[in-house]
Amino acid sequence: MTEISGKSEKNTIRLNRFLAMCGVGARRKVESFIEGGRVTVNGRIIFEPGCQVAPDDIVMFDDLPVAPVKLTYLIFNKPKGILSAVEDSREQTVIDILPPELDPLRLFPVGRLDRESEGLLLLTNDGMFSQQIIHPSAGITKTYEVELRKPLGEEQLIEWTKGVDADGIFLKPQSVRRLSRKPMQCWFEVVLNEGIKREIRLMVRTLGNDVRHLVRRKIGKLVLKDLQPGEYVSVSKEKLLDYVKNGKEI
Repeated sequence: MTEISGKSEKNTIRLNRFLAMCGVGARRKVESFIEGGRVTVNGRIIFEPGCQVAPDDIVMFDDLPVAPVKLTYLIFNKPKGILSAVEDSREQTVIDILPPELDPLRLFPVGRLDRESEGLLLLTNDGMFSQQIIHPSAGITKTYEVELRKPLGEEQLIEWTKGVDADGIFLKPQSVRRLSRKPMQCWFEVVLNEGIKREIRLMVRTLGNDVRHLVRRKIGKLVLKDLQPGEYVSVSKEKLLDYVKNGKEI
């Protein structure tokens, strides 16, 4: 580990953890920023995530000073047509549609929902919490309600359940079951252990079908019920973890 200005590590913190506490991003993202030379400490570019910084050190990201912010945790209903990103030069992101007074908190989405998908999304500025939720080792499943453009036969459903090869990648949901919803044989509940980008859409396309409507309904045992698109609820970290592990309808 690197020390700045010869300071003792007694009251210091790793740079990657410090940046996560400042809301710059999740741990892996923060480490890529450091390695890319975008972070300075006391005017010196630092390339090592394990560098130790002290309370009186001046840390800057992209030439702007950063400091720890109040850790915030939002349960959000992402509308269709909005990007799960912090910023984009061409399209609206989930951060763009939040109230301006939340801007200083430097929130970011936990995981992703693609542009045309909607539903349950967590927003935070706690990078360590983000990793705790999205890392496969946490075993937190995501549950989706999916409408297909055309009915899916029983043989195709069995194939989907067993897993499919999509562009050389084997994709297997934890479970798939039909939902009794019109149009019949078009609605399914899909549970994923870990999601790669556009995983459900890739699986469905491999089966010769297409997704018409996709809603994330659950993260773990936290259930999206009454929260309207674009609305959010702020909760403590402890409550959010309890909701995800033990259940809560929002």
